[in-house]
Amino acid sequence: MSLVAYVLMPSHIHMLLGFPKIEKMTDFMKSFKRMSTRRLKPLISDDLATNFNYGGSFRLWQPRFDDVIIWSEEQFKIKMEYIHNNPVKAGLVQAAVDYVWSSAGDWLSVKSGYLAVDKNWSWQKDN
Repeated sequence: MSLVAYVLMPSHIHMLLGFPKIEKMTDFMKSFKRMSTRRLKPLISDDLATNFNYGGSFRLWQPRFDDVIIWSEEQFKIKMEYIHNNPVKAGLVQAAVDYVWSSAGDWLSVKSGYLAVDKNWSWQKDN
């Protein structure tokens, strides 16, 4: 899996991921949700944890995820712009590159985000 773009918002996350085998996406998302829940749950205060209580148990993620398979460069650019402009539309920053929890700086300027992104497309060449 390659992380191509991301933005971590206060209530959700957007990721643009590349998979050599698209069939692996569901397994990846299950593992991602399970691992991130294990790591983040101990960091969440008891007061805040009540916001993640569903049916008497802790749930960080919704049981589903939305997936869109990108087949064209035009669609890629639209999705990338949507992801990076999410914090701007939410009023968190004036410009996408100013939001530190995003890959906008990797794509739109010279400053790198917290997570390394794949910009060389090696994963796509095999499809």
